[in-house]
Amino acid sequence: MSKKAQWLLLAFGLVLFASNAHALPVSGCTIIPAGPNDDPPTTQICDLWGSDASGNPAKVSSPATSAAASSFGADWAPRWVLVYGLTRKNLPKLKPSHVVVVTKSDPSINGLFADSAILYTRSLSLKFKSILKQALAAPPCVDNRETSACQLKIVRDVNGLATFPQPFVFSSGDPNSWVEGFDTINVH
Repeated sequence: MSKKAQWLLLAFGLVLFASNAHALPVSGCTIIPAGPNDDPPTTQICDLWGSDASGNPAKVSSPATSAAASSFGADWAPRWVLVYGLTRKNLPKLKPSHVVVVTKSDPSINGLFADSAILYTRSLSLKFKSILKQALAAPPCVDNRETSACQLKIVRDVNGLATFPQPFVFSSGDPNSWVEGFDTINVH
């Protein structure tokens, strides 16, 4: 076999198998324990990646489910989060590149509040168009302390990361309960 054919075979193999060698992290949440005397209170950081549960690139991410949901129930406020990229002049683009849906992992559970976040990446699919349409129809979040479903707009930074505080409420059984604190959700 000639050297050129060997190089072509090697290049083809790298293209064919490289995606399996570089799996993305899977979406998930990490608890940040409270300090002494509950200062600061226990919170969590959640990371959303454009990958499925196996780490393969995907237009719909694996869900990041609240790690505290088993202890506190579904206590996040529901959100439609529109994520905008930046233009070459570092201005927000006119159309969102992603939509994060903060909702219940099990819709059959009664109540308004949420316990999981899913990242949808822009595509020509009817699923993305439907999610975007629902997000655009939601009322805007006024100060991100609302406990009703609303639309929040965020912009990625120059490193491609978008971060938003996710409010959680004191009592998921009371839609008028006060906001206890915030978890951080990063969109990669």
